[in-house]
Amino acid sequence: MSAWELGAVPAEAMALWCEALGDDNAIHVDPAAAEALGFGPRTVNPGPTNLAYLLNMVMEARPDREICSIEAALLGNVLAGDGVLARGTWDQDTCDAELVVAPDNVVLRARIETDGRDSDDGEGFRSQRL
Repeated sequence: MSAWELGAVPAEAMALWCEALGDDNAIHVDPAAAEALGFGPRTVNPGPTNLAYLLNMVMEARPDREICSIEAALLGNVLAGDGVLARGTWDQDTCDAELVVAPDNVVLRARIETDGRDSDDGEGFRSQRL
């Protein structure tokens, strides 16, 4: 399976994700708030955004499949400017995936299952990159 990589997580995108998620935690948009809570002077990427990176990898690897279940464990944080690598292995319709921050710090693990069927709903719908 091909890995999915983002060279640097943009701080600007965190505000958009927070708005979409209804997350008003200041650590995602205010470096001073993140620093006051021990994260250092960079904002913290929302956890669902990190999961979206794994979903990007899965959807690019299997664009013809629908995702039917996700089990995930958040193990650490991704900060503004961090590079991330999503990688995984497939066993039939199940991907065991992890998100890594350099050098090799696993911050998220997930088991993502697809239904093994074509995701075309008759109107041309396909999974889209998040």
